[in-house]
Amino acid sequence: MAEKIDIYDANLRHLGEMDRIEAHMQGKWHRTFHCWVLSAEKGGQVLLQKRADTMKNFPGLLDVSAAGHLEAGEPVEAGLREVTEELGIEVNRSHLHPLGERVEVADQSNGQRNREYQSVFLYQSDTPLSEYRAEPEEVSALLWLPINSGMRLLTGSESSLTLLGRTYEKSNGTSWEEFEMEVTADSFLPRIQQYYLTTLIMAERLLANAGPLAIS
Repeated sequence: MAEKIDIYDANLRHLGEMDRIEAHMQGKWHRTFHCWVLSAEKGGQVLLQKRADTMKNFPGLLDVSAAGHLEAGEPVEAGLREVTEELGIEVNRSHLHPLGERVEVADQSNGQRNREYQSVFLYQSDTPLSEYRAEPEEVSALLWLPINSGMRLLTGSESSLTLLGRTYEKSNGTSWEEFEMEVTADSFLPRIQQYYLTTLIMAERLLANAGPLAIS
């Protein structure tokens, strides 16, 4: 059965329901859930997922820790299931910090037209990657991006970084193994706004107890 999502106008007024793929092809506004996992270890770091090479959209690129569409009728909090499904961890809601809504507009070469309201959260957790059970059909690797060096990369002060994490790729699909990966700014899923940099700034503020926190 096709996945149904709620669609909206540009003022976030609900218009009805539509098949998710059709909504993308027609450029209908809809809602998604983004959760960035944040750790205080090693001076502060955020978790990136490397999208599996078999993904239809943006295969092999680095993206939000966990993200997904809200199904028709679901409240924003229901998006927490994406964290469990994609990363294999349970979420302690008391450690979840809302950053608000951001708007993203992008057209893809495959004809999809993204018109999204993204509800963005930071989730502070020091759970080691060895305890994650990511979904390998969607996520081929998990990598920690240090906040300070990540800022330098995303502002052009550094051209590349070597990130540490765990991957499902080098074991012929049998187990998760530790690995390291050299990344550049082009390794990330492309976005018009400075979303990744802003997330790092908010993560730094959260660890420093320097609210308020917000995203745009």
